[in-house]
Amino acid sequence: MIDEATAKARYWAEEPPIHAHPDAISLIQHYRPDLQDTEAMIPILKDIRLKAWKIKYYPCVGLWQFFKFGMTEMSIYPEIIERLKQGQRILDMGCFMGFDGRKLIVDGAPSEGITNMDLEDRWFPLSYDLFKDEDQFKGEFFGGCDINDEGLFGEGSIHRHRYDMIYIGYFIHLFPPHKQAHIINSLIQMLKPDSGSMMFGNTAGTAKENGYRMKADFAPPVRNEKGEMERPDFVFHSTKTIVDLLSEAVKEEKDKEWEYTANKAVFDTDTSPTKTFALHFKDAEIVELNFCMKRK
Repeated sequence: MIDEATAKARYWAEEPPIHAHPDAISLIQHYRPDLQDTEAMIPILKDIRLKAWKIKYYPCVGLWQFFKFGMTEMSIYPEIIERLKQGQRILDMGCFMGFDGRKLIVDGAPSEGITNMDLEDRWFPLSYDLFKDEDQFKGEFFGGCDINDEGLFGEGSIHRHRYDMIYIGYFIHLFPPHKQAHIINSLIQMLKPDSGSMMFGNTAGTAKENGYRMKADFAPPVRNEKGEMERPDFVFHSTKTIVDLLSEAVKEEKDKEWEYTANKAVFDTDTSPTKTFALHFKDAEIVELNFCMKRK
């Protein structure tokens, strides 16, 4: 894993982007009436972010990218809210501190239909420290959930075929390219096998048609075919390669009727201000990538 000094030099912005992301500030203020003064909010945000950083030196933590609600920018967002109002259930896989789930609630969704899941359960107490909603949130938090473990989604699991919608915001890039189709297929096992069930998400992508690969410095080394330890590959998908990935993931499924969409938008550079970050990814032509697969 990358050491803290290198990670901080590359993936750290000291001040929270309170002006760049007013939706995030409004969300916190909704739950915390005592923080209507944004200046009073800053030291609390810094303290909680530092605690999260000590757990994992993720770029999205150091650069405050969890302030960005990727779900709300998708054209299907109104549909998501309406389906939750009708009693459907959504899984936020890789939820971090559950910002997106709480945004759904503020926008009218009942909390009972929201399930948050992450490999790292140490994020969850931090979320309650920030939002102070432990007595209000009626949804679920599941920690210690490894999508590589078949027990999470296999026969007999409470999560198998349970969810109408699965959101994977900034999740799939955490896995080596050669494993991503398998990861998507595993997630599909947690979706209900019904028409209209869908999985959607966002990731940092590339404007390059065939994607862009580089070595991941924030992931632990893996053993290659020669038995040597090396950094795993990291892939920035394009609209083409992400659709190819989604279709590859379900090609062996009996139910092959899926609709796929993918689009790109300008990558949010407001939360990525460091020169080192810009130099590190200068060849990637980074864009914001949104995608969805829905059963017909």
